[in-house]
Amino acid sequence: MALLACLKPESPADEALRRVMGADDIPTEAHGLTSSAAAALWVGKNPAMAIRLIAGWLSTREAIWWGALCQAQLVKVNAAVGPHEVLTQVVKWVREPVEHNREVLGKPGRGDSSPIGLMAQGVVLTLDNLSPLKDHPVACPAGLAHRMTGLAVLAAASRWPGRKRADCLNHFVALGVDVADGLHLWADEAVDRHAGLRLGSVTTSGTHPSGNIWEKWQ
Repeated sequence: MALLACLKPESPADEALRRVMGADDIPTEAHGLTSSAAAALWVGKNPAMAIRLIAGWLSTREAIWWGALCQAQLVKVNAAVGPHEVLTQVVKWVREPVEHNREVLGKPGRGDSSPIGLMAQGVVLTLDNLSPLKDHPVACPAGLAHRMTGLAVLAAASRWPGRKRADCLNHFVALGVDVADGLHLWADEAVDRHAGLRLGSVTTSGTHPSGNIWEKWQ
């Protein structure tokens, strides 16, 4: 699949959610809402749906990067989220999304089911052809990488080793909104400046520092 671009704050929430879930699974309260309005509604009220919205709204690279940040923060507290070396390779792909960095993460459907394994499958599913037969290609549906990222973030939050798992999930939502606003990226000016999910927010190059906000949350 081609790497998808991020959407606009005023784009329909349905458009972002269709990247990560079936049309019949989209909640009725999302219909008619912009992405920013849906984010404002679900942050705090329904963090699990906010996670799905963010995963669908971000560009493919931004979504996988955000998912990797969430996994890395749980690795830091020794949560059982999967192989650390696989996460390192996922990050390597985000920094340089070339064929070799994708291929080393394996083939579709052959990874483990850990949160980091789901992230790896997200990267694997950025390929164009799902078929092993070159003469009989099968197109990879758009949005699979985003869907896997959303699932991976939700699964990771459930493995927070402490009792405040809801706080961990809320933190991941806040981190995702930050990434949508151009914060905490893998490199300065890694993506073109664009408005994020915070209503009316516009990222200004050099205004917001990149970094890890985990310590502030703890």
